[in-house]
Amino acid sequence: MEDRTFITIFTPTYNRAKLLSRVYESIKRQNFLNFEWIIVDDGSTDNTNLLVETWSKESNFPIRYFYQENSGKHIAINRGVIEAKGELFLIIDSDDWLADNSLEDIWQVWNSIPEEQKIYFAGVCGLCAYKDGRVVGTRYPFDSMDSDPIEIRTFYDVKGDKCEVFRTEVLREFPFPNNLGKFVTEGLIWNRIAQKYKMRYINKVWNYTEYLQDGLTSKSIELRVKNLDSTVLYYKEFAELRNKKVKLRYKLRNMINYTRFSMHKKVSLKSLINFSSKTLELLCLITFPIAFLLYLRDKMTVRM
Repeated sequence: MEDRTFITIFTPTYNRAKLLSRVYESIKRQNFLNFEWIIVDDGSTDNTNLLVETWSKESNFPIRYFYQENSGKHIAINRGVIEAKGELFLIIDSDDWLADNSLEDIWQVWNSIPEEQKIYFAGVCGLCAYKDGRVVGTRYPFDSMDSDPIEIRTFYDVKGDKCEVFRTEVLREFPFPNNLGKFVTEGLIWNRIAQKYKMRYINKVWNYTEYLQDGLTSKSIELRVKNLDSTVLYYKEFAELRNKKVKLRYKLRNMINYTRFSMHKKVSLKSLINFSSKTLELLCLITFPIAFLLYLRDKMTVRM
């Protein structure tokens, strides 16, 4: 085993002390020990710090705790990436937990890539599952395949949350913007990474998840409406993608959402269709009626 830390397990948390023990116990069960656990506390007011202090004294692996004023998960990720010592970086949210032996499996999959080829890979990616064992979303079309975060979803139709493990230096190359509010979808960064790097995808469950009512997933539309700068940027960048295998329905869906959330932002029609391509401008106009209807539905259902 190399002297350097192979993987940084990273957990951002906010008032989730009651759940963190499940993450901790799953880490303790790992039979692969070349890792560290970084926790970035995004302004918790419960006893998270005391709990982590207790674990740090008793555990046989390094636990590093950092506190920040409540700024959002994306800022916590940036901090974790800066502090990380691992070659790879695995985000395990406070409502997730690791599958047994997943770290060893990640190590094996990463090292199945020839050393001279690793510079072309952003990392490796496994599956997420519910606690009853059902896979979240869909499996990959092949048990082992190389693709990227855009094509795997918009060409191969893979759905649902997955267990992404990135090279730490790639995440340092693509940090989250810190001027777009308290919520920035991870997809914004994963899509940027996809335009330069590929990943190796494996049909093995590496972590389990439980979607809580107060979690980010359950508040998806409300979060997007309340964080319009990052939302509109995400959909605009997707609309302008080039040289990627993207099926038409995904292009239409993302253009509709770009227009829909731009309306919430009160963007003028002239600015709305300001694309470098006439084709995209036409697509924006064609999908406008559907976007307008969704905008109206949001106005009636989302707490502004």
